[in-house]
Amino acid sequence: MNVRTNVRTAHFSGGTVESGARRQKPTYDAFISYNTKDGAVVHRLAEMLHEEGFHVFLDDWSLVAGEPWHERQNEALANSPCCLAMWGPHGLGPWHNEEVRLAVEARVSGRSMRVIPVLLPNGPDAALEHPDFLDRYTYCDFRDGLDQPRSFTRLCAGIRGEAPGPPEPRAATPPGGSTDAAYRSEFNTPAKGWRRSSVVTAARAAATPGGPPVVLCGLPGIGKTHALCDTADDLRAGRTVLALSAGGTVAAEPRFLVDGVNDWLDRAFDRGLAGEDLYPRDWPDALAALLARVADEPLLVLLDNLGTDRVGRTILSAFAGLRDCLVLATAQEHFADTTDVLHVVVPPMSHAEGTDFIAHVARSTNLPVDPAELARQLPGDVLSHPLALRTFLAHTAYVPAPLLIRPDLPSDVLSARKLVATAVARLPAVHRKALAYAAVLDRVPLADLLSAGMALPPWFTASLTDLGPRCLVVQVAGGIEVPQLVTQALDDVDPSARRSALHDILAELADLTAEAENEALGALAGVLAPVALVSVETDEWRALRDAVPDRLLDRLNSRGFWKEYVLLTKAVIEAVDGLGDDADRVRLRVRLSRKIAQLGDTRSAWQLARECESIPGALDSPGLRAELAGQRAFLSYLQEDDRSTLHELGVCVDLRTRTGDAAGLLIAHKLEGNVHLRRGRYQEAAEAYRTALAVGGETADARHRLDTEASLGMCEARLGSPSSAMRRLKGAVDEMRALSLTIDLPRALHGLALVYERLGLPARALEAVRQAAATPARDPAVRKAVDRMLWRLENLRPVTRFAVDEGKAEGDPRC
Repeated sequence: MNVRTNVRTAHFSGGTVESGARRQKPTYDAFISYNTKDGAVVHRLAEMLHEEGFHVFLDDWSLVAGEPWHERQNEALANSPCCLAMWGPHGLGPWHNEEVRLAVEARVSGRSMRVIPVLLPNGPDAALEHPDFLDRYTYCDFRDGLDQPRSFTRLCAGIRGEAPGPPEPRAATPPGGSTDAAYRSEFNTPAKGWRRSSVVTAARAAATPGGPPVVLCGLPGIGKTHALCDTADDLRAGRTVLALSAGGTVAAEPRFLVDGVNDWLDRAFDRGLAGEDLYPRDWPDALAALLARVADEPLLVLLDNLGTDRVGRTILSAFAGLRDCLVLATAQEHFADTTDVLHVVVPPMSHAEGTDFIAHVARSTNLPVDPAELARQLPGDVLSHPLALRTFLAHTAYVPAPLLIRPDLPSDVLSARKLVATAVARLPAVHRKALAYAAVLDRVPLADLLSAGMALPPWFTASLTDLGPRCLVVQVAGGIEVPQLVTQALDDVDPSARRSALHDILAELADLTAEAENEALGALAGVLAPVALVSVETDEWRALRDAVPDRLLDRLNSRGFWKEYVLLTKAVIEAVDGLGDDADRVRLRVRLSRKIAQLGDTRSAWQLARECESIPGALDSPGLRAELAGQRAFLSYLQEDDRSTLHELGVCVDLRTRTGDAAGLLIAHKLEGNVHLRRGRYQEAAEAYRTALAVGGETADARHRLDTEASLGMCEARLGSPSSAMRRLKGAVDEMRALSLTIDLPRALHGLALVYERLGLPARALEAVRQAAATPARDPAVRKAVDRMLWRLENLRPVTRFAVDEGKAEGDPRC
């Protein structure tokens, strides 16, 4: 056994690790000695033994990172009643030979040690003759594949120190088919494993006798071969199976595949061709001649790791021509420019699939892990990559999962991820650049990009036609998705690629938002939101802050794009935190606190307000103190604590007066008026609104000014001046429409409809309330009042006074 020298030390905090001297020595059922060049098939056999309940020593499973491996192996061998001496195509390795020698010495010295030679698939016949001592022990023969029930029974009995006994009665072989699944040994995929049900179902539905070949395509290590074998399990009944690995030597020289088909014909049908009839032909003609000999047989052909070049197409075409043949293959990418192949994508595992995979392995191997908790802690690229995840779980049998996750993952887990990195590294530079763009625009609907006016570079759209077939990007819901493990691989291969693409995209979005018309603003917000998350993830704070200025946030808020407003404000808060701009840290938190309070989450809003008070310098600036006092007043108002509201407003007005903040004074006096309006004190409310308009002047924010005008109009109607109220409300409505300030328009229209009704103008009242109903209202109270009034005016006789219930909405305006 060749032992790796780069064993990692497990780091952790908050605990201690017992030394080897204090740890109880484990007792194993068997010690596995092998050449690491045969590691893949040895691991499969070890998994089969584990499923039978045996506790075996395998270096990858049993050695603890940071401990002396040589001493631990000697201890394990000394505490094992038998040694499984694996012999595969690569013979004995240096440490492998030493371990077997020690086991034989223990045997001949009188210790109860059984040495069991195990001949692996494709192992040479010379293994039976060399070294000399192996011919003295009964061996277990798996040279024809691991799926040899009698050999496996003999091995299990040998580990227990028992005779295998007579064989079980053989089941009847179905006509034209075989009861075994030798393709699993051919492809080194164990049976009884976890299956990707969605992929298998799709592949099974696509496969039809004599129909086009079905190709399972996806990234390296993503589980295509397992899905291929699971699909074959469902389809092989009544068919003779031909399983061939189509990569490696076959891809380099297709005559290897021709020889494989000829050998299979000899074994399955005794119809192989002699060399002199085969080799003078070109390989496509030779393959066609062989397949002609089984043209009428029901076949299931499995081709693993097929290339998508001319050779691969020729191979698929040859098998697809058979009348009653199902053809399944795996490939790392699509077959381009062909319509006679059905592609089934094997995507990275979802979070739910990864959790289920962990649960399956934990049940079958008795791992002490909580699947849901482990799935939550693992990086997404590991959780979605079956090979990396399986390798990680193998470590948890001997090292607690928290030690493995922090601060770094085991090297062999990372090496599994490097399979994808290799595929990314082989891309042309322009394709990697396009992949970086796609990673930044992950899942952004292409329709939004077009609506926002964003012009994608020609090289980007051209590269997508290559990245899609390579399974590096997937089209979903009208956009492009880049799997997380691909994004991680891109960052490993080219760390600056995503940052560069992000800067280019943010710069273009910043230019577009500066001049965006109202109809494009929603699409821009839909694009900016996910791009902002990438900016936060990559710590590109300055680029994000430049792309999302305050004026853009104001426009999103006033146009009702609150989901995007909240997300972008949160992202910008992270940016200014990183940049260390304390004034912005306070102002933006006040912004966010106000909005989420309006959306109903006052608890989180108060938490943000308290965070502001802990920011250095927040209480030193009169302007920032005024912001905080105004926000505390607003939150108290929402909780109907009028006393605290008016107190905080007094502090706010005093500070804003000292700093000359006219816009802030308007908002403060407006909130004061809202307090009085809610309490039915219309005269005091009107005075507060007039003060707000007087101090705000023409430079005040248009939205707050017009909302204050509408509130004052409602007070004037209540105070007996309906004509003045009508003029004021109609002016506010007209200006709101002119400025596209639709957020407060329903409330103003509802107030105008009430005034029209009081003035005895039912037709105008009905028209105004219909317009209010046609305009989305942010406040549920306003929506209900509008709906009630609309129903009443359309179904009952009009009244000439304010309806009590409908008038309630005017007393609960929002700032």
